[in-house]
Amino acid sequence: MYTTKMQCFRMLALAVLLVLFTINLLGIYLGFILNRTILQPTFLVKILKSQGAYAQVRQLMFRMVNKSLPNGQDSIPYLDKAISEDWLEENINNLLDNFYVFAKGRRSDTPTIPFHDLKKQVVDILDDSRSYQERTRLVQFWFDPLPDEVNLEDFMSVDLLWGVRNAITFMTWFPWIICATCLVIILLMYLTLADWKQLLLWISAGLITTGLLLVSIDLMALWIVQRMSIVMNITDRISAYGIPRTSMNNFFTTLLSGITSPMNISGIISILVGGILGYLVPIDERVLTLIK
Repeated sequence: MYTTKMQCFRMLALAVLLVLFTINLLGIYLGFILNRTILQPTFLVKILKSQGAYAQVRQLMFRMVNKSLPNGQDSIPYLDKAISEDWLEENINNLLDNFYVFAKGRRSDTPTIPFHDLKKQVVDILDDSRSYQERTRLVQFWFDPLPDEVNLEDFMSVDLLWGVRNAITFMTWFPWIICATCLVIILLMYLTLADWKQLLLWISAGLITTGLLLVSIDLMALWIVQRMSIVMNITDRISAYGIPRTSMNNFFTTLLSGITSPMNISGIISILVGGILGYLVPIDERVLTLIK
């Protein structure tokens, strides 16, 4: 009776450990993929450039100045000359860099949007027959009541900003924490099996299962995200500012593809590594053993 209970306990323990190993391995893959993609500003910069987003933002800026600033209409011709796509790209990329520095916990204050640089660009493009002070006063009149700089906390929820910061900081360390947990699980599996050959077979099964899950996520992600209400709401809000809905859909599709493509590649590699590992294990019968 005692031996039977111990065998049942080992069977249950191994089954649980295999599930935990697969979940942890999946977390390791996803954690490192997210850290190499969405958690890097260069990833977003590449997508923005490929989608022509800077030109869209430039046109949006003109529309907002024309509609939102009471005296801004006269500034449009000069704003058009002063603000190039290259200048806008540089400033947006700097803002993204500063946001990620904040989000990863490397600075305590939230980044600001410096509109004084934009005003100075327009001042410099005006007719030189006016003095610098006169041009500055005119530009300030055009852009009143726009301040020289705006903190992200002024138009975004403080709780949202710090929630994003906490989430990104956690995701930065998450893969390494899961790696340590995974090593502990492998050790427990070995202590339960007491056979390193069988351990390799169980690890092989976990690698193959994780790979299949990653490939499945890649296949389902686009269909799921396209039907998520939060994505639809974001698309509706941004489209209200005059940015075409097709541009937003293309942006989200490219963004998602940039994340899921590494998942697909990692999944296929995981399946191959798991299969090769299982094939190379020096054992006569490649069957997962629960009870010796």
